[in-house]
Amino acid sequence: MKTDGINPYNSDIIKDTYRRVEQDTGQDFANILERAQAEKDDKRLKEACRELEAVFVNTVLERMRATIMRDGLIKKGLGEDIFTSMLDGQLASEISKGEGIGIADLLYRQLSNNTIR
Repeated sequence: MKTDGINPYNSDIIKDTYRRVEQDTGQDFANILERAQAEKDDKRLKEACRELEAVFVNTVLERMRATIMRDGLIKKGLGEDIFTSMLDGQLASEISKGEGIGIADLLYRQLSNNTIR
């Protein structure tokens, strides 16, 4: 698989995740970082990193679910869409708790060096 020339920071999944963070938290990640830096709030920074990881995991789950081929035997309805969306959100939240998948920890370590200390 050829991967040279791919800019991961310009990918649709990164852009989509950033948009979802803004929608879900009501504020963008930059504002959270500025507030954590101004208040030297380590706990707020950790929580923001976990929330970002949860949004990313939710996006990944939704994209994975979208690849499932349906045969049309059972029609998909609005109720299933709502339930599946809620399920993905809860799974993402639970996955990001504790150790998560590691994105929150890496992000926290990088940002705490630049903002808190």
